[in-house]
Amino acid sequence: MQQAAVPMLLFLKSQCFGAATGFSFIGYIPIRVCKNKRIKRNKVFKGIAATGKSTMGYFHGFKLHLVVNGKGQLLSVMITPGNTDDG
Repeated sequence: MQQAAVPMLLFLKSQCFGAATGFSFIGYIPIRVCKNKRIKRNKVFKGIAATGKSTMGYFHGFKLHLVVNGKGQLLSVMITPGNTDDG
């Protein structure tokens, strides 16, 4: 982890994240890097982004995973390649 990211992570943990209240909801949002017809020639995030499938079809990019409590407060965040399995 880079040195500049450590203070930001500590700030998020101490100020922005809520506390577990019993029920937690997990979901993800696809973050598209390019349109599907440009996947083969895309150079942005080459080797990092991946082609995955969501409920809206195939996409090339990442998945932003979120965990929130029953009050709607953010508990955890993670960014993974698009082909990461949700199960």
